[in-house]
Amino acid sequence: MSDKPSGLFARWTQRRQQVQAEEEAARLAEQAQETPVEHSAEAEGADAAESTAQVAPEETKVLTAEDLPDPEKIEVGGSFASFMADNVDPEAKTAALRALWKQPHYNEIDGLLEYALDYTDQPKLTAEVSAELAKKVFRHLTKEEEAAEADVETVETQLAQQKNAAPQVEDNLDRASEEVSQNEPELQASTKPPVV
Repeated sequence: MSDKPSGLFARWTQRRQQVQAEEEAARLAEQAQETPVEHSAEAEGADAAESTAQVAPEETKVLTAEDLPDPEKIEVGGSFASFMADNVDPEAKTAALRALWKQPHYNEIDGLLEYALDYTDQPKLTAEVSAELAKKVFRHLTKEEEAAEADVETVETQLAQQKNAAPQVEDNLDRASEEVSQNEPELQASTKPPVV
């Protein structure tokens, strides 16, 4: 027999430990790759620090509308990517998006827009047309009422037929009772044979 436990929970725990070990190995490999780069940057000294200091202000410079092309003059299907960078002035970005949405392939209204039509200015209907419309609308209601009335009539006729066909059962309370008091035993017409 093996010392390793078998079962779903044991396999799951083992797999979880393997994944954690793989993640730890990947993290250590990344740290090992970054360490030589840092040592070489320190060896270069002040020259590397000055070059990064010169590049950083240019990258963080906020681009305004004067620095970028006019968004209204970009041809249909042209790229607006230069306006979507992080260092672009929000007003320039907004102007570019407005110009983009004015282009015909973005400015087309589809046929699914139900509320684009004005339903407040409807023509007045004549009396004949409105009566016909009312008949069409309420036709299903009258059919349901007529069907319900017909069902009630058929049930009533079936009950009447059953009442006429069934034999009349006499109710105990309707019978004329012989005046027998409650505690007095009734006389039986036949005598019971003795139990042996």
